[in-house]
Amino acid sequence: MPRDLEDLHKGATVPGDCGAPHDVMPPWMDYDRFNRGREFFQRHIPGIFLSQYMALLVGFSLSPLLDVLLYTGKSSSPEQAMKRYVSTARRVMLWHDGDVWDVNSKAHASVMTVRNMHGQVARAITKKRKGSITGSEPGDNKDCKSDVKECGSDRVFISQYDMALTQAGFIGFVLYPEKFGILCTIAELEDYIFFWRGIGYLLGMEDEYNMCSGNYAETCRIISQIENELIKPGFQNPPEGFDLATTAFIEGMQLYLNANHLTKDAMFSFAYDLMDLPLYKVSMGDWCRFIFVKWMVWLTERLPGLNSFATRGISFVLKRENPD
Repeated sequence: MPRDLEDLHKGATVPGDCGAPHDVMPPWMDYDRFNRGREFFQRHIPGIFLSQYMALLVGFSLSPLLDVLLYTGKSSSPEQAMKRYVSTARRVMLWHDGDVWDVNSKAHASVMTVRNMHGQVARAITKKRKGSITGSEPGDNKDCKSDVKECGSDRVFISQYDMALTQAGFIGFVLYPEKFGILCTIAELEDYIFFWRGIGYLLGMEDEYNMCSGNYAETCRIISQIENELIKPGFQNPPEGFDLATTAFIEGMQLYLNANHLTKDAMFSFAYDLMDLPLYKVSMGDWCRFIFVKWMVWLTERLPGLNSFATRGISFVLKRENPD
């Protein structure tokens, strides 16, 4: 079990799929607890989906993850981003609705599809990067990122470290659930963390790098380090490609949700507010949009019927088409 970000970083040289069997539960699996985690999601769908939207938005500031997303060529335009991330949301919904441990279920097949896609993309990027380095002068490989590994053709793409950073995006809200309008207990959060320990296992994560292997306090400590040491600096001084990816993502979601009020400046203001960073200047219109989003989030689980209404709306939107 990783104790801190330094432990996670050791996984930067380890392939993201450890080869664990997908048809056998690990010895630590508590099926009842895993299902309690699934049920937690179903009670808090609006808040959790918002948290994952925001996690992706700020996650574009991490070079190792942004590199992979841009390489696939499916995040550069609003239409591409809409298709990609709506598909991801459908998959996540399916993993919570179905039984991922039943090898004959659609949920299990979906997890395996993602696991196989990770492997295919990792091999493709590695092959391309090795080819681009061949024939170049030492030190010419400017695409390498020092926060993953020393420059060179041996860099591991979609490593255990990358998987852990991605996993943090799905459970990062546990640091401050109330900021996403989620009213719950620590015991419920621990069940949800345990759910993602299981999903991580099925995706090929080793327990050594699975931050969901610990309890609530241990998991929060690592997430807090990721936020303070990686996300905040990166978000304020973003890497190349960040603006392209974030603009395509936000405009793609506006297009799909028909939500023109979710502008880039409004959602960036919400992100800055979440991380307690000083808000930058925006127009009066975007300031009002930010305040509107913040109040709607606060009301979601406090105003009777609003959470159920929002949950039905999200389910309807995601099920307009079948998951890929």
